[in-house]
Amino acid sequence: MFDSFFQDIRVGLRLLFKDKTFCFLAVLVLGLGIGAATTQFTVVNGVVLRGLSFPHSEQLMSVGLLDPKASDQNNNFGLGFIPTAQDYEDLKNAQQSFAMMAGYLNGSTINVSYKNNPQRYTGGYVTEDFFKILGVSPILGRDFTAEDNKPGAEKVAILGHEIWKRDFNADPNIIGQSVRMNGKAATIIGVMPPNFKFPVSEELWTPLYNQFPPIPRGELRIGPNNAAPSVMGRLKPGVTLDQVNAEFIGLARRLAQEYPKTNQNFTSASVQPLLNSMIGPQFRQTVWAMLAAVILVLLIACVNVMNMQFGRVALRAKELAIRGALGATRWRLVRQMLTESFVVAGLGAIAGILLAFWAVDMFTRVTSALSNPLPYWVQFTIDGRALAFTVGITLVATIASGLLPALISAHGNAAEMMKEGGRGNTSRLANIIMRVLVIGQIALTAGLLIAATLQIKSIRNQLKLNYGYDENAVYTARMALLEGAYTEDGRREFFKRAVRELRANSQFEVAALSDRFQMTFAGGGQYEVDGQNYLIDRDRPRGNYEAVSDDYFSALRLKILEGRDFTIDDADSKQPIAIVNASFARRHWGNQSALGHQVRIFNPGQPQPWRTIVGVVPDTLMQGPFDQQTDNAGFYMPLLGAQPATQFCTIIVRPRGGQNSLIRICQSIFPAHQRGYTMRSLVATESSRICS
Repeated sequence: MFDSFFQDIRVGLRLLFKDKTFCFLAVLVLGLGIGAATTQFTVVNGVVLRGLSFPHSEQLMSVGLLDPKASDQNNNFGLGFIPTAQDYEDLKNAQQSFAMMAGYLNGSTINVSYKNNPQRYTGGYVTEDFFKILGVSPILGRDFTAEDNKPGAEKVAILGHEIWKRDFNADPNIIGQSVRMNGKAATIIGVMPPNFKFPVSEELWTPLYNQFPPIPRGELRIGPNNAAPSVMGRLKPGVTLDQVNAEFIGLARRLAQEYPKTNQNFTSASVQPLLNSMIGPQFRQTVWAMLAAVILVLLIACVNVMNMQFGRVALRAKELAIRGALGATRWRLVRQMLTESFVVAGLGAIAGILLAFWAVDMFTRVTSALSNPLPYWVQFTIDGRALAFTVGITLVATIASGLLPALISAHGNAAEMMKEGGRGNTSRLANIIMRVLVIGQIALTAGLLIAATLQIKSIRNQLKLNYGYDENAVYTARMALLEGAYTEDGRREFFKRAVRELRANSQFEVAALSDRFQMTFAGGGQYEVDGQNYLIDRDRPRGNYEAVSDDYFSALRLKILEGRDFTIDDADSKQPIAIVNASFARRHWGNQSALGHQVRIFNPGQPQPWRTIVGVVPDTLMQGPFDQQTDNAGFYMPLLGAQPATQFCTIIVRPRGGQNSLIRICQSIFPAHQRGYTMRSLVATESSRICS
């Protein structure tokens, strides 16, 4: 059997090399299709299939509470969330399905000064069981303990292996050495193994409650001050996903009954594999959809080669007739034709794999250069699974492109073919099939082109959103004052002094502050307006809100439509006030004036003050570009007079005369070694384009 198979391959290669044009075109078409499919499968494999490289990672789960009546977006797209650290503690103490649970905040700013060398790191705030759940231990020193995680305990930190080598000179005696972390004394207690940066790209870790003590249930925290953790757990042996979901739904309902003011809407829960929560349903759907698209491309390539095979069969009619007359069975002819198709598909697979290696390498370099990189455990490599996928689609390509032409040609009438005197002859059935294939190929290609065009248009629309102001004319820089020598009043005075000095600089036309991150993500939630009766909590509307300084609207060149702007002395301690946008005013008061009416953020656990509306401004995009709201209603509050004083803020400047060297200007005004602030990123507000 093997001798016959290799003989078919030799014959097939000889015939293909005689017909070089067909061979080149068929290998090129299949190579492009197989290369695209292999590349995209490598992406799917790295993002979805390979998973986390921890012991028994299938037991790692994420935990979140759900509001069954809320929108999918407000439920974190089905993953849920933990409202407060106290909810996490109650769930942890009551549950029976997990061997361990841990809470964490990732992607956080942590400032460390070692031997008078200050550095800004991306770090994680974690509870004491974080590393134990993962099954990973420090290679130097020790893990966190429950005592480390208590509020007021001595600050400790565990370093990532990379920064230990780079910034601490791989000092084997680093354990026990002192540093200043977020402005306070801390001790290094451990170093993690190489290439460990969990959950995403963290470089060091410190106890969660030591930095963010649990706040009372229901107390409002907006932005970075909100220390509600993400939660994960490791299932006990024998516990199924359905069992743990049923238990946590029961716990959610119990908390809703015990704490109706804060938890009455969270009557369900979601426990899912940790990998699902870290990738997110939208991203997973996107990569699977892209794989389906490139498989469709491969199918089009196979149809194209099949048409070429039909044309080639017509030219080989006499050869096939002679072989049949000499005793070759129909199955023997079909096998020979399929072998030739396999040779073509095999050569296409070789070309496709080479193309895939190049594409994956380019894709890896591009994603590594992103300002917000993918999780460190997402690795794009053509491994055994990817190669097995390539072999599978090669066999599919062989059958899809060669089986039907082989069957049609093998059923030809040898006598009729010989009567044609050597001319190619194509049966009526073959002609019909070829026409159908051409129509099908055009239809598939048209559908794919339409889908690709719509996707490109969607991306272009995201990049050309109307923010309500000229986003290319203003620049922003993120700043943070993380404890240290700054009291609450000290932070407030620092930000006031900062904005005054910026305004005094002749290179700036105007300067202001906001609590919005990268001018993209503002706060949001339920609110109340005066004169309205709400029977249940769910009746209260949802909207966006943002804390800003005076001159914020001038920086964006938004004209005050009615009333006045904030002043630098506006403070909640004097009179809580707000400015609403036009959509908000129109939604609640129609053609009447909104001035003098009141609005407040809804927080049943800690009632917020009523804010008197003193102004109305035009609409701007307060959420986006990928989290747009159907209702643009929103309002603004004074930032510099907020209670408590913010730790994070975004500087917004409008340079004079096209000034674009904002980093140099900000460094000259606020030297880091004198002011003790953190310049997190310089951002052009066009989407989230990172300049530095």
